[in-house]
Amino acid sequence: MKNRLYTYLAGWIFLWLPALLLAQAIDGPTALFLMHSSGNHVAKNAQGGAVLEAADAPSPQKLTFIPDGNGYYALQSADGQGYLSLTGQWNTSFTTDPSSAKALYAIENSGEFFVKLRCKYNNKYLGTDGTTASSAVYSDKDGTDTRHLWYLTTDVHQAPPADTSVYVINPAATRQQFEGWGISLCWWANMCGKWSDEKIDELVDWLVSPDGLDYRIFRYNIGGGDDPQNRNCTPHHMGSGKGLRAEMEGFKDSPDGEYIWSRDAAQRKIMLKIKEKRPDAIFEAFSNSCPYYMTYSGCCAGHTDASADNLKPEYYEAFAHYLVDVCRHYKEEYGIEFRTLSPFNEPMTSYWGANGGQEGCHFDIASQVAFLKVLHPILKASGLNTVISASEETDAAQSVRDFEGYQAAGVLPLIGQWNTHTYSATTQARSQISALCKEQGIRLWMSEVGSGGSGIAGNLNLAQKLMDDIRYIMPVAWVDWQYVEEGNDQWCLVQGDFTKQTYHKVKNYSIRQHFSKFIRPGYTFLTSLNGQTLAARNPEGDSLIIVAINPNALPVVHRADLSFYESISSELTALRSSETEDLSPTADYTLEDRILTYKLPAYSIVTFVIPVEESADADNAIRPGLPYWICPRNAADQALQASGGKVTLQPLSYAPEQTWKLQPDGNGYTFTNGNGDILTEHSPDYALGYEPSPQAGQTFILTPIDRLFYKIMTEDGSKAFDLEGEHHTTGTTVGLWEYGSAPTACHRQWFFMRQPDSGSPDAVPGISFPDDTSQPLFRLTCEPGNILRADKLSDTPCRLDIYTPSGGCIYQTLLQDETLRVPLHPGIYIVSGISRSARFHQTIFIK
Repeated sequence: MKNRLYTYLAGWIFLWLPALLLAQAIDGPTALFLMHSSGNHVAKNAQGGAVLEAADAPSPQKLTFIPDGNGYYALQSADGQGYLSLTGQWNTSFTTDPSSAKALYAIENSGEFFVKLRCKYNNKYLGTDGTTASSAVYSDKDGTDTRHLWYLTTDVHQAPPADTSVYVINPAATRQQFEGWGISLCWWANMCGKWSDEKIDELVDWLVSPDGLDYRIFRYNIGGGDDPQNRNCTPHHMGSGKGLRAEMEGFKDSPDGEYIWSRDAAQRKIMLKIKEKRPDAIFEAFSNSCPYYMTYSGCCAGHTDASADNLKPEYYEAFAHYLVDVCRHYKEEYGIEFRTLSPFNEPMTSYWGANGGQEGCHFDIASQVAFLKVLHPILKASGLNTVISASEETDAAQSVRDFEGYQAAGVLPLIGQWNTHTYSATTQARSQISALCKEQGIRLWMSEVGSGGSGIAGNLNLAQKLMDDIRYIMPVAWVDWQYVEEGNDQWCLVQGDFTKQTYHKVKNYSIRQHFSKFIRPGYTFLTSLNGQTLAARNPEGDSLIIVAINPNALPVVHRADLSFYESISSELTALRSSETEDLSPTADYTLEDRILTYKLPAYSIVTFVIPVEESADADNAIRPGLPYWICPRNAADQALQASGGKVTLQPLSYAPEQTWKLQPDGNGYTFTNGNGDILTEHSPDYALGYEPSPQAGQTFILTPIDRLFYKIMTEDGSKAFDLEGEHHTTGTTVGLWEYGSAPTACHRQWFFMRQPDSGSPDAVPGISFPDDTSQPLFRLTCEPGNILRADKLSDTPCRLDIYTPSGGCIYQTLLQDETLRVPLHPGIYIVSGISRSARFHQTIFIK
């Protein structure tokens, strides 16, 4: 749940007036700092360019805002020798003509306290690509990124306002137990395995040691191998695609040829070193393509038609034997028994074409089914304990279709593990593949993903994908694609030169450590209703891990409510990575009354290791009379809310409209929120409703789908709580519809998250005196019916915000009228007021 925090919070004070109001007050030349969302400000460099300047610069530069009378402003440099202006297509510098459309900017509102500056000439926005001092300023942005946001101030040291995320972590709300983090050996091991023993030793140490990444799972690529004579493809054609590293050696050159087991020595050397250093390693064998001689095209990169199967059906049995023989060889010769064998790689895509950049082979679903029927008995007869994994689709939605195709064809019993990639993945598809595997009791991995981008922003985008995968797919393993890359620092954790045998860790390495070094095999993930966090507990239950990311240019404050724990030690570990930090200790947090409050600067990630004691009687059973959020399976930060005459999804908050208590009623329950409103079926209407008093249609049946999720049915069992249009965003209507029989109806599945007990049984109704000696902005009184009344004491524009003790902002407004009335649920609240010149807050008690 997110809100703006304007009062004193854990050591940080933000004094704010909406930037648009400040801009509207400019009726003549006014000198202000144009502050970027990063906290730096716009300045003129020695070359006349517009750049970001740090607040601690020797002579920080204000810009003079000069209104043109038509809603635009010219921004004059501090030396008076130029005006901010678009130059060329995107560059921005200081020029001499303030009347040019290129030098005029409109100031537009963007949220509570930020503005965007739109260039009159091209209707594009002022923004940056970077966030550090000296980053260039451009006038061609689309205004959709936090790096395109600004605020105005006379104080250069005024930090940007921080979003506040408030959430609860309940040790009883357990999810999947984790097997570990992993990586593919393809293709970096094909190159690094040729390096010196000393370098291989260090590289593998960085990968598997507890002080490094602590990775446990490794995917070995069984090469198919191209035609040595290149009769149907261009020699070294992969060099123009994924690089020569992608040229994998096959173990046979012809149908009647002998196995050449000396091949693939480099990848094997890396795998054996991993086995030596990590005895508990889990190995999977996977194939990108069959050998060239089994294909239609004569090329192991794919068919001449990339959408067509390349493995000839008459070679199904030969290919199955090839895969099993390789697995058997590694067991007999090296003592490595692959736990799983994956015969396909992104089989339903049209990526794999002859002369392409890597090995690949398309398989229609029917072809996958046919091949599995051949492979399974051969593998079973081999004496190996290896089982089949599938189907490795690049798109989670296609993975769902594959699964359903296997199920319809009756081959799911042949599968021991389901693997999916998430290069493309919606929340809906992630949840659906999770639901399918849970119903069938099949182990689930996220077996490959990577991401491009630039800088730490790109790295954190992948970290967000990781969090989404863990939260919605709920895999027991999460596997990276590449460990070492040459050409970039995004698709890897270590960047190297394969020829020179040089290498170094990149930012992605420390970011991944935030997860893998602390959430170890055997740990269990916990539910955290915040999409940019993960939480986990160790097997003993005495250590809580919280990982949080901030993938934006704005700082953010987190308040993690840990009040469900019996006790929490203050001797916690806090480590942070940012543009300038790598797993560095940080003290930028407080822990008071079992509330952990911490601040994440722009583009950063933090991990907390917290010694805890769990309550002996903790469980996640739904109990009548206790307060709960009712949350959709497909959204981490939304909850069911009854307000404004509708039942919808809204951002998670402590508002009484979202606080639900269940009371037994016959075979079901009634659902009553903190305002006393009762969920009600208004048949034949689709929309779920609510009423202030008991009546028919208020009894609903809870049916568990698994130990986490429920379907909520009408009393006669004909309809279920449903998200309209299968959406899961703010404002989505909650209705009633037939549940159906498919486990993929995730938009009709709900999670109950218990709220901490709030309020004070000893509180006396009324208003406290102000908590500080600052100037009052309004007078607060209580009126009958739990109504808070606020009367303005001056004509000065001011904001009024109402917070719960846990930090949740339940009401915000710019106070326009002289009197405001707000109905509140009984409890304790903090009312905050702020204007350009004053701040004010009081504690109130309503009972």
